Parts: sequence; C-alpha cells; structure tokens
Amino acid sequence: MKKQWKVFLGFILVLLIVIFAISNSQEVPVNFLIKKIYLSLVLVIIGSALIGALVVFLTSGATLFQQRKEIKQLKETIQSYETNNEQKIAEEKAAFQREQENEIAVLKANYESLLKEKDQALAAMENSQPDKKDNHPIDYYD
Repeated sequence: MKKQWKVFLGFILVLLIVIFAISNSQEVPVNFLIKKIYLSLVLVIIGSALIGALVVFLTSGATLFQQRKEIKQLKETIQSYETNNEQKIAEEKAAFQREQENEIAVLKANYESLLKEKDQALAAMENSQPDKKDNHPIDYYD
C-alpha cells in the first residue's frame, strides 16, 4: 500500500513538471561554461528534472548498495554466532551429561559397597548364631 502511494505521488509530480514545462515554451539562453545556447524553456525544465532524477537515483543507489552489503555482512555474522552458539551448547550438554554419568557411577559404587557391607554383616550374624536345626525347641511338657 505504501508503494502505491509513492508511485501515485511520483506520477502527480511528473505530471505537474510536464504541465509547468509546457506552459513555459519561450526560448531562453543557457550558458554552458564555454558556449551560450538558446533552447526552449520546456527542454530546459524537463532536462533539469531528468538530471535531478538521475542524481537522486545515483546517490540513493549507492546508499542502497552499501546498505545491502552491510546487511549481507551482518547476516553472515549472525550465522557465525548461531553456529558458535550451537557448538557451545553441544559442548555444555556433553559436559553436563558426562558429569551426571560420573555422579551416577559414584552413587552406584557407593550403593554396591554398602550392599556388600550389609551382606557381610548378615553373613557374620548368621555364622555367629548357633544352628537352629541342631537345637530342638524346648518342650516344657516333657
């Protein structure tokens, strides 16, 4: 919608310049540094407008080219930052995972050692008690 208004406004301005130029049709002297020429004022006005448009086009084109170049460089910089960020995230994730696996291994080792100690304590208790099979229960009614 913005571009449509710009095109419409540009068309109106060109139309005004053409109407202004046509309404001024007398001949006028134009001084070039070395030579003086008599031209129709219509040609002078339209020629001046075209030269002005050419200057605006060239200056805005150069600025536009610089902006596009800068945008391309910034996109490349962003891409490199994203790549570096993904690599750092992968490294941190791997380090965290190794740390968690190490903690799990330590906890398993502690659990196994505690379980072994409990098994040894139970075995020692069983060995210290006399066999219940050899001892018959006491019969109080004998």
